[in-house]
Amino acid sequence: MSRYDDPDAKRKLAGKLITHVKKEGFQQLRTDEIAKMMDISKATLYKYFSSKDEIIQHLVDAYVEVIVDADTKLRTDDSETLVQRFQRAFRQTLLITAYGSEAFHRDLRDVYPEMLEQIKSAIHRRNSRLRRLYEEGMEAGLFPKLNPTLLLLQDEQMFRDLLTPAFLMEHNLSFRNALFDYYEVKKHQLFSPDVRKGMEEEEMLEQLEYLAQKISRSLS
Repeated sequence: MSRYDDPDAKRKLAGKLITHVKKEGFQQLRTDEIAKMMDISKATLYKYFSSKDEIIQHLVDAYVEVIVDADTKLRTDDSETLVQRFQRAFRQTLLITAYGSEAFHRDLRDVYPEMLEQIKSAIHRRNSRLRRLYEEGMEAGLFPKLNPTLLLLQDEQMFRDLLTPAFLMEHNLSFRNALFDYYEVKKHQLFSPDVRKGMEEEEMLEQLEYLAQKISRSLS
């Protein structure tokens, strides 16, 4: 296989556009700008990709993989408690929201609606499984009886807000502190004081710290 046909190499190059595409979208990107972001020549760019369409498809495929991976890990695992599955789902929802953006979705809606449908379908499947997680927690008496759809929408909206620099500035918030505070809000919303006291938090807090630092860099 030629290195120009290597899917991993193509994915890595396309990934160099993510930060820009999340902030600005892709409709206005010229080929020479794309090549510059990838740190390759225009001639080399065309050896890897036949068109801009192919590049955007790689970005969408990577986004869908993030969602599918999150969906797979939500499936019932006897080695994980409901609390651990909630913690994993919290992190995954943050990652999924951070990967996408209104600018990216807007341009997909305008230019590649079929690609946007791929993302929506993957999110729908993942949300169905996440809804089931909340329902299991309610059936087990671990979570209070709440509307699971509203719980999903609450997380999606809050993470979108926290990932918006203008929102953080308006409310005098730092992303890192607001993220940890929202995690505390979720715990108080879903778990009794006794359950909260017994929660294993070390790994969760370490991973949240890692995500906070990583995402904060992309927001600056």
